[in-house]
Amino acid sequence: MPPTISRRAVLLTGAAGAAALARPTRGAATTVAKAEPDAPAALPDSYPTADAGLVSSIVGASHFNYDRVKALLAERPGLAKASWDWGFGDWETALGAASHTGRIEIVEMLLASGARPDVFTFAVLDRVEAVRAVIETVPDARSLAGPHGIPLIRHARAGKAERVIDYLESIGLADDPRAELSKADAERFMGEYAWGPGEAERFVVGYNERASMLSLARTGGTARNLFPASTTEKTGGTAAFSPAGAPHVTVRFGPGSPPETLTVEGSGPAVRATRISG
Repeated sequence: MPPTISRRAVLLTGAAGAAALARPTRGAATTVAKAEPDAPAALPDSYPTADAGLVSSIVGASHFNYDRVKALLAERPGLAKASWDWGFGDWETALGAASHTGRIEIVEMLLASGARPDVFTFAVLDRVEAVRAVIETVPDARSLAGPHGIPLIRHARAGKAERVIDYLESIGLADDPRAELSKADAERFMGEYAWGPGEAERFVVGYNERASMLSLARTGGTARNLFPASTTEKTGGTAAFSPAGAPHVTVRFGPGSPPETLTVEGSGPAVRATRISG
């Protein structure tokens, strides 16, 4: 006669069996589903702000290189709003670069990617009503200048924006003053000026043949055109300039001819450098 199994024993056996099934068997492989994030590559110190090299690249490329701008935007769409300081506070956006060079196709691509338009964008695109609204609404808008000190009329001419050109001519804003300086007059300023012993603690004053202007660069840096601010030609006098796109900065040479010193004021601490060559 088979043994009798009580109902209580069945229940106890079932519970124990379930617990046993829940425990891994010794030596058996155990698989646990667990979502693990991919380990990120080494992040740059600038993260999460934009990499300076990429910002410089897209602003530079926006002057002329449609394919490069397209590739950069595909990689980092936020670069459509990028802005770069060429020196002394001469800020330029990617859109500003495309606008003053008349690259309409790059302007349109940047706008489609979220770039913020301004009056210089409206000028190159021949949006005369928008240009008129800004000039009539914003105090001192008639004196606005774009990147590198480029006036509104040059943006309009770059885009062949006939309606904006006509409007600016009608209100007396068609002048494009270029403070040119002959190379013969520039030579007395040209040379190297040092404010410290290091190779990088120097200004190099050169001459931009294409623009007929003096230029100023820190050793290894980007040269900036210099616009005459005021001049005194008498012996022992000084000559003052402002870097392109930075009228708040004064670069003063003098005294002497050639000048013995160069002083930069208006962009952080004043820097006084002494001529060492040229």
